[in-house]
Amino acid sequence: MTKLNLGVDLSFAKKRWPEPEAWLEIIRDKLGLKYVEFDSDFLDPLYISEPTRSQVASEIRQLAKEYDILIHNYFTGTMTHCVNLISHPDERIRKDGIRWCEEAIKISAKLGTKGIGGHFDTISYRDWKDPKRCSLLINNLISSFQHLSKVAKEEGLEFILWEQMYAPSEVPYTINQTKELIEKVNNGASVPILAVVDVGHSCCQNYPHNPEDEDPYEWLKQTAHISPVIHIHQTNGVESCHWPFTKEYNKIGIIQREKVIKAIESSGAEEVLLVLEIFFSLAKNEEQILEEMKISVDYWKEVI
Repeated sequence: MTKLNLGVDLSFAKKRWPEPEAWLEIIRDKLGLKYVEFDSDFLDPLYISEPTRSQVASEIRQLAKEYDILIHNYFTGTMTHCVNLISHPDERIRKDGIRWCEEAIKISAKLGTKGIGGHFDTISYRDWKDPKRCSLLINNLISSFQHLSKVAKEEGLEFILWEQMYAPSEVPYTINQTKELIEKVNNGASVPILAVVDVGHSCCQNYPHNPEDEDPYEWLKQTAHISPVIHIHQTNGVESCHWPFTKEYNKIGIIQREKVIKAIESSGAEEVLLVLEIFFSLAKNEEQILEEMKISVDYWKEVI
C-alpha cells in the first residue's frame, strides 16, 4: 500500500499573505497540515537580490522549524511560467535561464527543502514546429537538467522534480514522453530527476496525443511510481482549472479522491505527497479563500 501524505502549494497565499508568519500560521492552525510546497514567486532567485534572498530564506527555514512545518520543495511559480527560460530560442538567454535555475537551487537549499521542482522551459512555436530545432532543444533540456542535478547534489538536495504539462511546447506532455524523458535524463544525473504529475494537466486535446493522455487516472497508474509529488485540484478535463474541492466544483469536476488513491496504488508507488495546488481569483476575498482551502483539505483528510 502506498504511503500518502497531504500538503499544500503556497500559490493560494500569493500576494495576500506574503509574510512567512502569516502563511505558516494558516497552514498549521487553519488547515492542519505539515507539508508545504514553496512557490518561487515568494522568493525569486533573480528578482530578489543578494544578500536579501539568502537572509530571508534562512529566516523562513527557522520559522518553519518553529511552526513544525516541513518545506518539502521549492516549486516554480507564475513568473517563470511566463517566460521560456532554458528553451529560449536565443542561446544567450538560455544561459540566463540556467542561471535562474542554479540560483533557485541555492535558495532551495537555504530553505532546507529536499529538492527543487517545476517547469523550467517553454519551446517557441517556430521551434517546436521544426523537428530538428525541437529535437535540439529537448536534448539541450536533458543536458541542462543533468547539469542542474550536479549543482543540486553540491547544495545537498535530494532530487529535482520535472512537471508534466499539456502542450508540445512544454515537454513532457504525454505519458509516453514523460516515461521516455525521465529514463533518459537519469542516465547521467547526479541526483534523481523525477516527474510531477498534475491531475489537471491531462487536457492535451488540442495537440497530437493518445486517448490515454486525456485520462488523469491513466497518468497516475502509469507514472505515479516515478512521481513522488502529485498536484491535486478539481478540474473539468478540458482545461487545468485548479478549482477547490467544494460541493459546487465536485459536482462538475472529474477528480474523485478514491479513484486517485486507487490509481496511485496500482502504479506501485511507495510514497507520494499529494499537494493541493488551488488557484483563486483576485475577486475572492480572504475569508472565502480560507474557507474553500479548509473544505478542500478536510475532503482529502477523510481518506488520508
